[in-house]
Amino acid sequence: MRRNQKGFLIVLCLCMLSVSGIIGVYQYRKGQNQEAEPETPQQSAQTEETQDTEPEKEAANSEGTVAQADTEENLDEAKIETEEDIYEIGEAELAQAEETEEDASEGESEETAAQPEETEEESSDEKEADVSAAEQFAFAEDSKLIWPVDGDVILNYSMDKSIYFSTLNQYKYHPAIVISADVGSEVQCAARGKVTDISVNEETGTTLTMDIGSGYQAIYGQLKEVTVEEGDTVESGTVIGYVSEPTKYYTLEGSNLYFQLLKDQEPVNPMDYMK
Repeated sequence: MRRNQKGFLIVLCLCMLSVSGIIGVYQYRKGQNQEAEPETPQQSAQTEETQDTEPEKEAANSEGTVAQADTEENLDEAKIETEEDIYEIGEAELAQAEETEEDASEGESEETAAQPEETEEESSDEKEADVSAAEQFAFAEDSKLIWPVDGDVILNYSMDKSIYFSTLNQYKYHPAIVISADVGSEVQCAARGKVTDISVNEETGTTLTMDIGSGYQAIYGQLKEVTVEEGDTVESGTVIGYVSEPTKYYTLEGSNLYFQLLKDQEPVNPMDYMK
């Protein structure tokens, strides 16, 4: 009986040792499994999708890179063609501009070449006109004047001493001569010349000034109904107007022609030049 109990105890101990060993082994394996943390099915699926997607992305990237390369090549070709077109257009415009400049320069040269001729012609015409004018109005110290009106000299030229004026009742210098003439008498041009001024003067009434050349000027006063105009060239002996009623400065002297001769704007005695 005691032997059976000992055998049972031994078997029980062995069983307990076996169970303890099994539990130890189970705990050991469970600890290793927890440290390894195996991937869940969802993580595995995501990993597989990622692995599947990466080749697609690489393919897409490769296709995009190829397409981009093709596009850049097309752009480069288009750019090259555009630059060639621009270069050709630029050359054409440059050639056209050069032709325009050449035409303009030729036109300017022609105008410049033509202009001196015109200027020379104008200069020659002006010189001829000046020469002809100088020849036409070549009045000089030895030249003679015709009497502008028939009548007696009632007031002489006097610049070295004063003479008496009846109307003014005073003595004063006189730079001209006063020739008595009836109202309406014809006044003739004393020497060939050009009319430079026609104006009204308080003392001498309507007064006509004429350039007769070589610095000489003939001045006619107390006129009316003047027959010439400023700028006219008048021949000697031509009627230039008529004797008018005297101004208030010559009422006592009566109707007359006021006649003055200037040399370089200075009065000279007309009687020295009368025929």
